Amino acid sequence: MQIQVNLLPGARKGTSAKGKSLNVGAALSGLSDKVRDPWLLGAAGAVVLSVAAVGLLFTTQQASATELGHRLDKAVRDSTRLTNVLEARRAVTAERDSVQRQVQIIRTIDDNRYIWAHLLDEVSAALPSYTWLVTLEQTSAPALPPGAQPTAAPATGKAAAKAAGKEKASGAEAIQDTIVIHQPIAFRLTGQTVDMQALTQFMKDLEASPFVKNVMLMKSEIVVVDNKDITQFQLEAEYEVAPKEMLTTEPLVVPVR
Repeated sequence: MQIQVNLLPGARKGTSAKGKSLNVGAALSGLSDKVRDPWLLGAAGAVVLSVAAVGLLFTTQQASATELGHRLDKAVRDSTRLTNVLEARRAVTAERDSVQRQVQIIRTIDDNRYIWAHLLDEVSAALPSYTWLVTLEQTSAPALPPGAQPTAAPATGKAAAKAAGKEKASGAEAIQDTIVIHQPIAFRLTGQTVDMQALTQFMKDLEASPFVKNVMLMKSEIVVVDNKDITQFQLEAEYEVAPKEMLTTEPLVVPVR
């Protein structure tokens, strides 16, 4: 029987290291086999593409957010500037409308101050012989002062909300009320005559006047005055605006001392 003693202490370790190197090589060989798997390669490529897409989207959104911020700041500055311009325009427009309204009121007063003078002059000129008037009165509603228009009752509830919504949506400014320059005037004539032909002529002459229209005989009857039978009549007519070429105006000259 022989006993062998290993006098080289590094021999076993070498054998162990060699075994380890063989195990590493096997592991690398298995890894290379796994890398050749198409599903694993596809998954790795999908992860890489996802990370790249997320980075690209983040960069794009960041750039868009920066651009939108600049545009928002510019829009706010433009809105502030345009608001001041619109306020100044509204102020100028309101002043212009006020001046135009005052001028229109003055023109209305000037055009209407001679209405009854014209009517009385035309009635007096058309009145025939043996015919006289008893009364001359206005039958239409009294004319309102220029610019004083009746205001409607304020709307309430849904009607008010709807009107406010329309005004806000359209952005329209307040419109000045319309001034009626020539309000309709109707009048009644009551008179007496001793000749029916004179009454007929009187109606024709009134209708031919440029200041009178729609002359109608409303009533005619025989009355006794001073033991005499005479005809009492009642006419109704309306005022008509005469053409401007038929009117002559003269400037009012006031001497200054």
